[in-house]
Amino acid sequence: MSDFVLAVIAFVVVIGPLILIHELGHFLAARLVGITVLEFGIGFPPRAIKLFEQGGTEFTINWLPIGGFVRPLGEDFVRPVGDAATDSERAELERRQAERQAENRSDAPARPFRTKSLMEAGPWQRILFMSAGMLMNFAAGVILFVLAGLIGQPVMQSAKMGISTVDAGSAAATAGFLVNDVLTSVNGQAVNSLDTLESGLCQRNGQPLSVVVARAGAAVTLTLPDPGTDGGVQMQSVQGGQPAALAGFQANDRIIRAGGQPICNNNDLFNFESAQLGKPVVFTVMRGDQQQSLTATLNAQMPALGASIATPKDIATIYGFSRFVARDAIYSNQSQPLSVALPQGLSDAWNIVRNTVEVPFNLIRGKLSIQDARPASVIGISQMGAQVIQDSLDARQTYPILRFAAIISIAIGITQLLPIPGLDGGRILFVLIELLRGKPMRPEREGAIHLVGLMILLGFMLIFVVNDLFNPINLGR
Repeated sequence: MSDFVLAVIAFVVVIGPLILIHELGHFLAARLVGITVLEFGIGFPPRAIKLFEQGGTEFTINWLPIGGFVRPLGEDFVRPVGDAATDSERAELERRQAERQAENRSDAPARPFRTKSLMEAGPWQRILFMSAGMLMNFAAGVILFVLAGLIGQPVMQSAKMGISTVDAGSAAATAGFLVNDVLTSVNGQAVNSLDTLESGLCQRNGQPLSVVVARAGAAVTLTLPDPGTDGGVQMQSVQGGQPAALAGFQANDRIIRAGGQPICNNNDLFNFESAQLGKPVVFTVMRGDQQQSLTATLNAQMPALGASIATPKDIATIYGFSRFVARDAIYSNQSQPLSVALPQGLSDAWNIVRNTVEVPFNLIRGKLSIQDARPASVIGISQMGAQVIQDSLDARQTYPILRFAAIISIAIGITQLLPIPGLDGGRILFVLIELLRGKPMRPEREGAIHLVGLMILLGFMLIFVVNDLFNPINLGR
């Protein structure tokens, strides 16, 4: 299936519904506090069709398929419209409801219709209305993480590892590896999964590796030179009082061995720690160009080291194998009980929030590159979704797409919470200022600020869209 088709599917299956969940949060909160909602739209205007009307709310489908919106009485998408426009909308709404009652229509209100504009709601009611979309996204993210845990993670038991991308000028390219080669052994160790491949690549000990690949039905032996650098797992931050801190670990340390075993990626470290809980372990770390040995007594339960970790670049990528494709893969399913999936889902959601908040600080400290921290437009998110959907199809599992949807849902909530005019966070900021001043800002002035903010956001979004079109996001292998 083409990447374009998968990207469209990702938008329809993941991004669109998550944006609608966000708007549903606003809608339910408005109903809760009595704010009249004039329109709940799927997509953005111009309007394509009106589905029905209930409780004074028109439910519509619009031509621009980029999510949805909730338009309360007294507001034009993101800005208050002022008393005159509010009174005009109120009169039109009451007229339509009176006509329904007079005609005794089935969608007529059962009792006299009462309206309440957004600005007629109290400050705390407005804050609830404006933050409800974000809260709904966070809740959806947690639920999706929990569902992913309950359904289970597909774990590849065996597969033929085919090369789909070889970086130009890399060690792999110099050694003569070609796209569509299938790796069968490394230094005599059979390759039947990504883990065994990475394990074989890790065992080089500064020496070239003998790699056998299947190419056009023949076995070809290639010599892979040492790339001169290690993979390993990098410490992002070290929590005080935890084993990592007590052992002398520092941020940016890279663990390359644990108990004498090579550590290529997060999975290696997790598996090793799981088998050594509560025990003292000697870790070999790279601190800059210096190699050090640190001994840490692991916690009796995960997280064993008490540190935030991330794989900066896995060993296969260092060699120049940018992407593999699993052929004839066999998977097993590892599901969690609710007692494990629920706290793990909450923890995963919190980690997304924490890592997102840390992005600007990690950029300043040089722990994160501009490329890794690049903002993604709807196009970019769809590109990532296409790759995740392909992974789900390859594994015949919903786990990858559920986790991706959970991450995007929380990301939408965080983005909307930013205190920027035009976003929910910017609107909440104006209500907080109102609470401090004791009176609201004039609707015309606030509306102008939100409109300018929205125009700036749309300008940045256009830049992000162009960047994603000409520089597509690749999640790697």
